[in-house]
Amino acid sequence: MVSEIKLEFPKFITHIPVSKNKAIKIGYNQLYASPHYTVRSALVSAMHGYIENNIPDNLNIKSPLETHLIIYAPINYGDVKRLRDKNTGKYKINWKPPRDDYSPRWDLGNLAMVWLKCLDDVLIKKGIIDEDTVEFLKKTTYEYVEVATLDERRLVYHLKTIK
Repeated sequence: MVSEIKLEFPKFITHIPVSKNKAIKIGYNQLYASPHYTVRSALVSAMHGYIENNIPDNLNIKSPLETHLIIYAPINYGDVKRLRDKNTGKYKINWKPPRDDYSPRWDLGNLAMVWLKCLDDVLIKKGIIDEDTVEFLKKTTYEYVEVATLDERRLVYHLKTIK
């Protein structure tokens, strides 16, 4: 049994489609302030599916754990949008490098908290931990690391057994 696991999620999803022509950007505020439970359900379901597809089966680590999430994203991640391409009619993620005088306006906690909760949920679903209570998860932290482009975005989730 290992005492540390590092999980990487390259090019993490940024938006969740909620209808044919509408998508919402992933963030805790969307869960908290969503006008309808179906929007919250779609957001969480899509995030769980993404995480499950990127976690190998049969991970074995002893709890209690401490977890640490590192979010790698460009400084202007808050400005990332999902737009319809005028030529193809398909939706795509729109991002441009920031200007030299750019000042970020996005909230790390808003992005980190929703990912952490969904990561914990999937750990339970895959049988890696029994529950996400303080008996099994003793400490959770997160941090931001700036990258140059949106294509370099990723989540790195560390799990470590506490002795």
